[in-house]
Amino acid sequence: MKEYRMRIDDYTPEQMDKRVARFDKLKYPPTRYHDSQLPGHARKNYLVVGTGLIAEGATDPWSAIPVAEGFQMSYIKAVPGNGPMLHNHDTNETFICLEGKWKVIWGRHQENSVLLDKYDVCSVPPFVPRRFECVEPQAGHEEGLLQSIQSGDRAEVEWV
Repeated sequence: MKEYRMRIDDYTPEQMDKRVARFDKLKYPPTRYHDSQLPGHARKNYLVVGTGLIAEGATDPWSAIPVAEGFQMSYIKAVPGNGPMLHNHDTNETFICLEGKWKVIWGRHQENSVLLDKYDVCSVPPFVPRRFECVEPQAGHEEGLLQSIQSGDRAEVEWV
């Protein structure tokens, strides 16, 4: 019998079903962050995998797959001109544009930016203030769709 360096776990279909998130069933807390409904900052944050960012005044993230396994993965929807206020994380944050066009803005004074088209990726290092904004939705849609991945189980956010 072959020996393995890593353990091998058996998962039943019922167990794995708890680790499947159906896009059309995802929910988001409308007031997750203090700026979530402010003009120019309105967005829908769908926490798909993880336990959520630690943010002052934040509400329950309604995670679809609430596990602590070293990363967080979210989808963000917003209409053009909207995204979060400038903020900082103690972790890397990687953005993947899935629908439309998004701008990732960074720097203490928001002095830098890059435009992301569909499937483009921008990886912002820890401790670099950042924000993102929907620039243009996908044709036929009102909102753009962005994916965000952060390392760690307990990533923190601080508004700049």
